[in-house]
Amino acid sequence: MKVAREGLRFILPAAGLAVLFAILGIGLLALLSFLFACAFTFFFRDPDRVPPAGEHLLVSPADGEVLGVDPIDAPPGIEGPAVKVTIFLSLYDVHIVRAPLAATVASVDYRPGKFVPAYKPEAGEHNESTTLALKGGRVDAIMKMIVGVAARRIKTFVLPGQAVTRGQKVGLMFFGSRVELTLPARVAIKAGLHDKVKAGETVIGEVQP
Repeated sequence: MKVAREGLRFILPAAGLAVLFAILGIGLLALLSFLFACAFTFFFRDPDRVPPAGEHLLVSPADGEVLGVDPIDAPPGIEGPAVKVTIFLSLYDVHIVRAPLAATVASVDYRPGKFVPAYKPEAGEHNESTTLALKGGRVDAIMKMIVGVAARRIKTFVLPGQAVTRGQKVGLMFFGSRVELTLPARVAIKAGLHDKVKAGETVIGEVQP
């Protein structure tokens, strides 16, 4: 199983303790440490993803459950009316975040905040987050990575001015979180409420001519 290298600082100490406690003959602690190492390995897994053919198709930025597909007033960077797709990531989901479309990263905006449970609506407004503004050839998008109670850190892999491909890894959220993707309303949303989606593979929207 391929894992994100950011997870090694959790996996290796737990595995090392498991070996140490096993050598010392402390079976229970060895077992607990081994289980923690397995849990961290599972959480930080980094499976390969292949986006579907068609540059007019937008892919999900995250694994998880769609909590909302809501029309909203257009934020800065989005023309006309907009729609926000909210995805909740449980501890069982892959936490690698991917670009929903081929684009240039216009900005990376980190904001400190609270740690309200990520499934609650107010988490999007008050929690610690990092927002990426994406300028695409066909359509622009705003993607907000939000941490929750367990998640306390967001690792961003891209910088302003960097070009990204559809499905490229752009971030990692640690231990349960939420992603909000804002698109122009002219994008036909293909994901419905409570759908399970996969980052980089599930079609979440289609750009209309």
